[in-house]
Amino acid sequence: MPLVVLVILAGLLGLATVRASEPAPAPPASTELPLSQTDLTCPSVGAAKLPASKAGIGVTSHAGGKTGGDGGVEVTPLPDGKADKPEPAPAAGVWSVVQQGDDAAQPVLVSATGSMATGAAAFAATRADDEAGGGLAVTSCPPPAREAWFLGAGSTVSHSSTLLLSNPGVTDAIVDVSLLTSEGLKEPVSTTGLAIESHDVERLSLSDFAAGEGEAVIQVAASQGQVTAQVLDYWSATLAPAGTEWIPTAQPPDTTLTVTPAIEDAGRQDLILGNPGDRTATVDIQVIGPNGTFPVKDFESASVDEGGVDVVPIPKSVGGETVALQLEADQPIVASVRSTSGDSPADIAYGTSAPEISDPAIVPVDLTSIDPSGVSLAVTSAEPDAEATLSVEVKAEDGSSLGERTLTVPAGRTVSWRTGNRADLGTNASKVAYLVVTPRSGTVRAAAVYESDDAWSSLPLQSAPTYAVAPGVYPLD
Repeated sequence: MPLVVLVILAGLLGLATVRASEPAPAPPASTELPLSQTDLTCPSVGAAKLPASKAGIGVTSHAGGKTGGDGGVEVTPLPDGKADKPEPAPAAGVWSVVQQGDDAAQPVLVSATGSMATGAAAFAATRADDEAGGGLAVTSCPPPAREAWFLGAGSTVSHSSTLLLSNPGVTDAIVDVSLLTSEGLKEPVSTTGLAIESHDVERLSLSDFAAGEGEAVIQVAASQGQVTAQVLDYWSATLAPAGTEWIPTAQPPDTTLTVTPAIEDAGRQDLILGNPGDRTATVDIQVIGPNGTFPVKDFESASVDEGGVDVVPIPKSVGGETVALQLEADQPIVASVRSTSGDSPADIAYGTSAPEISDPAIVPVDLTSIDPSGVSLAVTSAEPDAEATLSVEVKAEDGSSLGERTLTVPAGRTVSWRTGNRADLGTNASKVAYLVVTPRSGTVRAAAVYESDDAWSSLPLQSAPTYAVAPGVYPLD
């Protein structure tokens, strides 16, 4: 009997050895699935307790209908609003504008379902009253996320910011808010473990928990659920309006960042740097302009203390053109650019470290407060030895194409494309509802710039999602 047991054990050991020597099966491939629902949250200046003279929301789905089936769009004010369907009902490719009245004081949830969820995009544009800083503010309506970074906020008499946290989900969210300031990292007790109920909105003025901060970086991190975070920044000068803008979301901390755009002919431009690390960060700076990538004297480098913020003035010699900035740091940082117009009253616009565009992105043109002939694209190819190409398709309100142009961006350069230039646009700007910007080759980063009389704004371009990635799953034996 012992001999039989030994033989069996030896056989099992040999089998285990053979199996152990066999290569492990490759993990199943992930699958791209069409989106069945896309939820986007559009902010409201009124939610920051400020008035707007004009406000509107633009909605479309550039890839709608490709997945087949019915689709629709509902617009729901948050919190406690009643869902409404835009009239006429949006269809694939059609540009729909929802005008907001003077009393529109709530963020709005735009829910696209079915075929309309594929490639859905929404944008909010506001012409602020003087009490709100005046000027033009244009922003995208993002989906909820777990984390968001904002650079350039403040809480002084002349520079105030309001953080809006919206929870469009069906479950409660838990959120932490941290600040980087010139004095270092701050974690306000009142904004740690903040609970936001489903379909609720939390309004946080920086002056309530961090008064007297001239420049701050805000980090929003959800430990449970997801939220849509948005920051309204408004300025005044000697009691006169000096600009309003929704601060765009910046890329998470990284050692290599491309910040676009710094708008040409600005009265003042500042590079804002934030360092969430525990040691001083050293940053090398190069300008990416129409003629190439190069360092600028007295602007080649900067340093940021641990947990701190530094504001670096951009030399006037750079301000005559729309440029991007290439940053290389010895540890992860966040970055943004603020451009202040030279007009009186002034207005502000923010560029940020947006990611590259991998899929089509939408640029709103026919929207409240926007001058269709004052829209331009600042497109950057930050790669030093590879040009980038993209197409710009001009769309009418009914979704029909008014023409398409191919734009080539030489390696390491920034170029501009303008609706006011008939050679660029190919049609009358008044006929245009929106643009579809599609990368064709190379690495493309871009932003839309809006100029109208004494007001301007900037909108970093981001791809409108067309699918969700489902992870591969091993079958059960």
